[in-house]
Amino acid sequence: MREKTEDKFIEALMHFGASDLNEEILKEVSLDHLLRWSKDEENPRLCFRSSWAMEHILLKNPEHFNAIYKRLITNYQNLNNWSSLRSYTKLLMWLLSKSNTSITLSEKEKEIILEKSFAIIDLNDCPVAVKVNAFDILYRLIPTYEWVAKELKLIIELHLEKENTPALKSRGTYILNRLAKWD
Repeated sequence: MREKTEDKFIEALMHFGASDLNEEILKEVSLDHLLRWSKDEENPRLCFRSSWAMEHILLKNPEHFNAIYKRLITNYQNLNNWSSLRSYTKLLMWLLSKSNTSITLSEKEKEIILEKSFAIIDLNDCPVAVKVNAFDILYRLIPTYEWVAKELKLIIELHLEKENTPALKSRGTYILNRLAKWD
């Protein structure tokens, strides 16, 4: 992509609405560009908007995951922008879901996701939306790491005692109920 065209697209990206975020965008900008911009934490708005665009495009068109999921995991491992992490956690939830029938994550990739998700929920300034998505990611890793079930149960119960917001209570209780089958 030429620099002038790239600048125009970045400007447009800043003003897109959710309904604009579809596969048609990929005719103008590649997922590679969105991946690169989504980790540009020196430009927080571009970082967020690129992640958000990627989330909408990939969840509507999951066949595009195959080409970028490894870089998505690497970005997740290194990302610190909460707004971007919210989108990344949604994408990782899909990668770990039953809807994903085409990609098998390696042990190393699962470990990266596991470690980052635990690190996220350990941070005091972690927004509730990112935290509950990380809970969901960890829950989805239980078939690989059974020990996570007990750890996750304790963590969710602790968080519910500390900050019982409606979103945390709703999702935390939902996951706790699902965890009951692992006891």
